[in-house]
Amino acid sequence: MSDLAFLRGLFRRRRTWTAATYLLLALTWGAAIALLALSGWFITAAALAGAGLLLGLDLFTPSAGIRAAALLRTLARYGERLLGHEAVLRVLADLRSASFAALARLPLPAQRRMRSGDLQQRLIADIDTLDGVPLRITGPLVAAALAVLGAAGIAGWLAPWPAPVLILSTAGLTLATAALAARLGQRRSRALVERRSGERVALLDYFGGLADLLAYRRIGAYQADLERQQREQAGAVLLQERVALSTDQAVQALVALTALAMLALALRWQAAGVVSAPVGVLLALMTLGLNEALSSLPGALWRSGESLQAASRLRALGVGPADADHPLLDGAATTERAPEEAGFGVHALAVGFSEQRPLLDGLEFELEPGRPLVIHGASGIGKTTLLETLAGERPPLGGRVMLAGQPLQHWPEITRYGAIRYLPQQSTLLDDTVAANLRLGLPELTDEALWTALATVELADPLRQEGSGLGYRTGERGQRLSGGQARRLSLAWLLLRDAPVVLLDEPFAGLDTAMERRILERIRPWLEQRRVVLVTHMPERMPEDWPRLGIR
Repeated sequence: MSDLAFLRGLFRRRRTWTAATYLLLALTWGAAIALLALSGWFITAAALAGAGLLLGLDLFTPSAGIRAAALLRTLARYGERLLGHEAVLRVLADLRSASFAALARLPLPAQRRMRSGDLQQRLIADIDTLDGVPLRITGPLVAAALAVLGAAGIAGWLAPWPAPVLILSTAGLTLATAALAARLGQRRSRALVERRSGERVALLDYFGGLADLLAYRRIGAYQADLERQQREQAGAVLLQERVALSTDQAVQALVALTALAMLALALRWQAAGVVSAPVGVLLALMTLGLNEALSSLPGALWRSGESLQAASRLRALGVGPADADHPLLDGAATTERAPEEAGFGVHALAVGFSEQRPLLDGLEFELEPGRPLVIHGASGIGKTTLLETLAGERPPLGGRVMLAGQPLQHWPEITRYGAIRYLPQQSTLLDDTVAANLRLGLPELTDEALWTALATVELADPLRQEGSGLGYRTGERGQRLSGGQARRLSLAWLLLRDAPVVLLDEPFAGLDTAMERRILERIRPWLEQRRVVLVTHMPERMPEDWPRLGIR
């Protein structure tokens, strides 16, 4: 997918809003041109009538047209601003959601390769850069084309053929200049976006490493490098503005010369009796009125590379349709279909934080449906790190984690999350209601399903007795619940979701022995329908027929 195709797809969803914006912009420019042309016609006709050279002047129709054009221009301009910004804000909201979702789908190694400054640039500045596409590029192009065609049509109706040809030739020359500016300026504009990102990365690195820079007396060199980057960036921005201003002035001069040429032709036609003097003035002023529609195009297209580069950087996150050329995906499989038979096992697996000293090494096991694997061992030995690796949240130091016959990292994030459910050791709850926490990601769940899950973990009765029921607020990080209640709510959340592989890290922490036994008996059929890894400090409380793996 090209950057242009990405932009087309991005704005297609809001095409009704953007189309209305373009039409209102064309109407604004058309009304402005009509106001200028009608005013010139009326003033000229009134002057001739006052000199006795024009008889039977209708004062009311042209004056009404002038007032209508002035009112229409104001209303259309207001509507264009209102709808245009609404369309852009809707598109940017869609894009921000898609960007965060795409970032969450990236494998952890790809996420770690992204510097925080570059990530901020992509999620904030690059997205904001794209608001210039409909407001300063696409919209003016469409509206200018409509305004030029309208002016050429009126000129062809009122005067001989050279009049519309002159208008169309001027517009064609302006568009050719704009296309040339776009071709010449795109590389500079793309470089400007990358330089802006580099400057942000360097600035955040500077503040983040300020203590180290001071300690090693490197702050002067780093400040000098920052100043150099800022000078280069300021120079690039200044060049962009100078080119935009100069092309704007050049088009204004071209339109002014075209208006003078139209006036000269009108004088010849008036002398020949082909057009009247007021119509000649109308043609010249109508041509001059195209200035607003045409003058901004070359400068806007010169800077179009900024939007294209911003689109390219967002595409690299995986925003939009699947693209095998995403540089951050490292050739990961692009299928999003969850494996039907999710065989799961590890081969020569090493986990930890250092290849020289892994926490665990040489692990080998294959999960069997109906026989949850109970892993136990001393605290700090690496059990949680093992589960994070099995869930795909941490890359293995060696060996492989296999899901449905393929290495886990070859599956896209959306597939991995659909096939593997991981309940970490720490319960993370939203500051919201019990129902909202349980429905997170599955808003279609019924109240009946929620109450059934809560009853399974023995939370239904306490919530009913409290009075708020499913509307009970858990508080920030679940602080309105005890540790055992928060754990049971997390278990209820897990039971409401279906996945062939389940990873549990101390699922019964905070529960007394009797309650743990009762809940385990209720959820045992659910667990034994899946491939399960269960980490615990008390393996003796688990069913005796479940296999054990002791870690030392």
